[in-house]
Amino acid sequence: MSNYKCALSGIKPKQEDIIDDEYPDGWIEITITKRYINPRYDAIQFIKESLVQQYLQNVPEEQREEQELAITIQVDAQYATLEQVTEKWETETETLYIADPDNDVALLNEYNKVRKMFGLKPIVRTEQNP
Repeated sequence: MSNYKCALSGIKPKQEDIIDDEYPDGWIEITITKRYINPRYDAIQFIKESLVQQYLQNVPEEQREEQELAITIQVDAQYATLEQVTEKWETETETLYIADPDNDVALLNEYNKVRKMFGLKPIVRTEQNP
């Protein structure tokens, strides 16, 4: 049995409508991806900033400005390998499906509400699109 289910109506496609284990012809696939900073990468940046500040505290105040770049480069070099193996971004992806709205006026109306919510033009039924 398929894992496809219409997010608006709850209907599932007939098994014979699923070809090559992909969602049926006419159905709509919607993928939502949220991207956010990897907490581990963010922690590395915080540690680097903290170390620079800590090292600068040991430098006489009148030399801090000229030493800051050198210290920052040293700290960057210490964490370069760790940063290379740590992804900057993480993503969460969700996929949902909407049954073919051409086959159901009520479903088409609901689908158009979703489209409108995202600033997309509504789909209008035509002779070719009964």
